[in-house]
Amino acid sequence: MKLSFATLGCPTWTLDQIAANAAAMGFDGVELRGVAGEHIGPDEPSAVREQIRALFRKQKVEIACISAYNQFTSTEPKIRAEGRAQLENMIEVARDVGCPLIRVFGGHWVGSDREANIRCVVESLKPVVEAAEKNGVQLAVENHDAWDCGSDIAAIMGEISSPALGVCWDVVNSFFTEPYETTFEAIRDRIIHVHFKDAARSGDRIHSILPGTGQVDLRAALHLLQRKGYTGYLSFEWEKKWEPELEDPEMAFPHYVKFAAGLMRELGVSRGSK
Repeated sequence: MKLSFATLGCPTWTLDQIAANAAAMGFDGVELRGVAGEHIGPDEPSAVREQIRALFRKQKVEIACISAYNQFTSTEPKIRAEGRAQLENMIEVARDVGCPLIRVFGGHWVGSDREANIRCVVESLKPVVEAAEKNGVQLAVENHDAWDCGSDIAAIMGEISSPALGVCWDVVNSFFTEPYETTFEAIRDRIIHVHFKDAARSGDRIHSILPGTGQVDLRAALHLLQRKGYTGYLSFEWEKKWEPELEDPEMAFPHYVKFAAGLMRELGVSRGSK
């Protein structure tokens, strides 16, 4: 397995700082926040794409993933079409910067009809998955928001069998929704990316906390991935952008590398190529 961090945790860093710090801190890759005007957007000019690819190649750091932000549950076909077009643009950007994977969302549920929401997401994703296949990029649907339950993500996967579509397993979203084993058994064969992080519940609020100091059983999650034979990224999603009071990345990121690498050694998990 490999270690990366999501740039949600370093919102003020430039791309140069991201690449240099990732190399210096011992990360194998990074997960770039895919929002126009931030770390990477869906409409980057060709010259910028070439610069980004060269920057990370120089530092010998992989662009492991781009985090896209989309909603495919709207009842308005026009809104879903706009989301598809934006994601198709991001696929071309990912291809050009050498990124093999894009994290995607299903979107907030509209109404209470589970089947209708699943149908909207499936119908929206099918043409985008075809575009991903043609460009050698994978899409990873995260268990997020209304899609925290493994059975709901599995329903999407059951309708689209392409190897270009898989799951981003967010262990925190899973831990506070249902037993790990329940989520894992539903999605295990389609996991292609992992958000590996810790959190604690305080009343109705779940907040980020340094790995190993919260309530999430990360050892159990890693053991499940080990048994499956997962060899992809454990990506540290430190939500500094949304929780500015969190420790700065200069402290949190090295802590994560030490914690995750130590846990991998403890379980005998090899660190290396995907």
